[in-house]
Formats: sequence, C-alpha cells, structure tokens
Amino acid sequence: MKKIGQKNITGYIYLKSGLRVGGSDDLLQIGATDLTVIKHPVTFEPYLPGSSFKGKLRSELEKKEGKFGGRDFNEPCTCAQDNCFVCRVFGPHKKPNHNLGPTRIIVRDAKLVRGGELETKSENIIDRKTGTALHPRKVERVSEGSEFEFAISLQIWDLDANCVHNGKQGGDALVEFVKDGLREVQNTGLGGGISKGYGEIEFRDLKLDGVEFSL
Repeated sequence: MKKIGQKNITGYIYLKSGLRVGGSDDLLQIGATDLTVIKHPVTFEPYLPGSSFKGKLRSELEKKEGKFGGRDFNEPCTCAQDNCFVCRVFGPHKKPNHNLGPTRIIVRDAKLVRGGELETKSENIIDRKTGTALHPRKVERVSEGSEFEFAISLQIWDLDANCVHNGKQGGDALVEFVKDGLREVQNTGLGGGISKGYGEIEFRDLKLDGVEFSL
C-alpha cells in the first residue's frame, strides 16, 4: 500500500441565514444566552469545526448513496465494502479490520474571514392545545453574510486506482464523490436548526489544487 498523491479543495462558506454550531459555557448566568455558538478559545471569534463539517458531509453522502440508517440512525455506515465510497473516503465506522486502507479525507477547521457578528434569537415551544408559549430560550447564531474559509484534503492511495464515480477514475473519482457531498450540503445547510431556517449556506470561490471549479 502506497500513497500516490493528494488533492486539495479550498473555498469559502457564505452564510445566507444565521448559523448555529453549538459551543459550551463554563459559567451559567441569569439572563444570559442559553445556547451559544462555538468560539475560538484565543480570539473568541466563531469558527466551524472540521469535525462538524466532515460529519455533515458524511451524513449527506450516506443519504445520497442509500447508506443512511441501517440498524441505528445515529451510527454511520460500517459496511467496509470495496465499492462503498463512504467507507473508503471517511473510513468504516467502528470497524478497525478492513481492506480499504486509511481514511482519505482531512477536513480543516474553517476560520472566520468576514462578518462574524453574533445575534440572539428567542425561541419557544407552542402548546398545540392552548397556543401558549412554553420553555422560552435564547439561541446564539452567527449572522447572515458572514464568511468562513475552508480546506479539504483527499489522500490518494494506490488502492484507489480502479475506483470509478461519475465517470471519473482513481483520485478523480474520490474528488467527484466529495463534490457530490458539497452539493448536498449546499442544498440542505450546516449546523443546527436547519428545518427552522438556520444554516443556509453557499460555497464560493471553489478551487481544486488552485484551479477554479463550480458545483
């Protein structure tokens, strides 16, 4: 087994609506925001963890490939089959013994490059019988119009030589698979509360090894 190359996808994530990727608070204060966004521990600016972005990519690709669900909807694909691009690119979940080689994808934390203002949105639950608002809470979001810079790397191994996806072969097939994931994420969104209008995004200025491409 030998690594024969690496492909790099870069670009920007533009927020078309407020985005919430949850953080944690060490101190609870009366009247404070109940659910805050994750922030850099030094600059205190919001950012998008690579783990969150990677998990969303995997989830959307599993849905597209018919790999979503199985025995437990909370568990990623574990099939480890040679023709499963999800397991090849992201690694088979909780299955250390397989023949697919190392995980191919590396997703970096996406740093803030524009905007980053935080907004507080009030939410509650409506009692459907009485119409009364219950359990009010304050939710923090990164404001619409903010932009994050992201980078994804794909390691190409000799094991990938015969892979085919969307008419492409080898390393190009892996790139096409990840592009599918980016399209799906753009169609759905990032972060929490997507069904409530949060996290609508657009990928901009996409490049593959420095050469521009579009989804």
